[in-house]
Amino acid sequence: MVYSNNELFVIIMSVMQMKEINAVLFDLDGTMVDSNQLLIDTFKDTFDQYFPDIYFNHQDYIDMIGPSLAETFSIYQKDMDIVNQMIEHFINFYKIKEIESIHLYPNLIETLKQLKKLNIQTGIVTTKRKKSALPSIKHFQLDQLIDIYVYLDDVKYPKPHAEPILYAKSMLKKPKEIIFIGDNPSDILSGKNAGILTCGVEWSYKKDALKDSYPDFWIKDYQELLSIIHQYNKEV
Repeated sequence: MVYSNNELFVIIMSVMQMKEINAVLFDLDGTMVDSNQLLIDTFKDTFDQYFPDIYFNHQDYIDMIGPSLAETFSIYQKDMDIVNQMIEHFINFYKIKEIESIHLYPNLIETLKQLKKLNIQTGIVTTKRKKSALPSIKHFQLDQLIDIYVYLDDVKYPKPHAEPILYAKSMLKKPKEIIFIGDNPSDILSGKNAGILTCGVEWSYKKDALKDSYPDFWIKDYQELLSIIHQYNKEV
């Protein structure tokens, strides 16, 4: 194939603009914290309370994981006062069960510690509001290893919009290349919309859909993340 001078210029500039990864952003639920079953149970309890006549199967509840609660509940209820009641019910039920029902995915803490040693910044970008996200963050002492946070309260448009990632980027110190790790297609799309690297996880409840969103990288265990970063930065 023969390239024009302009095409060659674009190719050369794109190569030259490759930068080393110096920041890693994480989704929270389903990515760092295994809370999927609790989320499913909480959705079920909430819909049993407000829409007992509607039947949802297991996959229906899985599909609810990822979008904001307001977005999910608004599909079934247009009265925002009732939607807000449903959100409050959801949060209260989840909070009661949270600490006894969730755990971190393997090798996460060790990986975060290694990222710190490498001076790679870390952040959490979640569709949870701050008051809902903090209990698990504090319980697992993630706040000792994470540099910046973006909660639903901080943005107008949640994932898959680019805003949460761009907001996170604005808080990082001299970000070069950023990689965003998520278990939901909306995570990958948010990263792509913001123009950063993305990484899917093998343990996603939406693995097929996640793969179809074409993340740049894929990990089966957090131990693989450091190798990916090392190899990428080596090739820059």
